[in-house]
Amino acid sequence: MTRTSLICLGGVLTLSACSSSVTAAKIGEIKPAMKADQVEAILGQPAHIDQAETTGLRGEVYHYPGSNGSEGRVIFLNDAVFKAEFVPGGKQT
Repeated sequence: MTRTSLICLGGVLTLSACSSSVTAAKIGEIKPAMKADQVEAILGQPAHIDQAETTGLRGEVYHYPGSNGSEGRVIFLNDAVFKAEFVPGGKQT
């Protein structure tokens, strides 16, 4: 493959990963203590990341959109998964 073909293929794969909706089954594959690269290998890049830090703990929430307003959330504390949840219809937990 030429360099241009590889760049185009990479762009298509990136866009397809971003356009897919997260499911409860995919969130179920995420286990405590996983690192961010392991989560991204399963779910892809998050739509956005919220960050917080307090009393020595650094936390991030990775947000993954689902269908019909649902959302997958992966909560990291100090660079490891603390909790993964699937929220149907965008309901708050």
